[in-house]
Amino acid sequence: MREGGIMRLYALENVATPGFMPSEKLVYKSEYYCSKVTTGITRRYAALGANRDYSAVVKCWNCKLTDDVKYAMDEDGVQYRIDFAQPIHEEDAVELTLVRLEDFYDVAE
Repeated sequence: MREGGIMRLYALENVATPGFMPSEKLVYKSEYYCSKVTTGITRRYAALGANRDYSAVVKCWNCKLTDDVKYAMDEDGVQYRIDFAQPIHEEDAVELTLVRLEDFYDVAE
């Protein structure tokens, strides 16, 4: 992940025609300018202590998340699960804790 750029947000939805076998794909919802957040050792150890790990933390400005948005993709096409979203009201931003996906989802056209 680069230091800054565009982060696209997605929801996982069934895009199959009714009556056919379900087909889940990522459906585009919105995109925001983001920058990578430098994390400290305290955050890393807290995550490991809770048996969790993360790949990156990014700050997205003017971000309006909805409940169905659970995935993100950076400009390089790397897909992430949004593990935690923390609003920062003073900056009108949201910090997203991201976990890189091992197997990527297909993206709906």
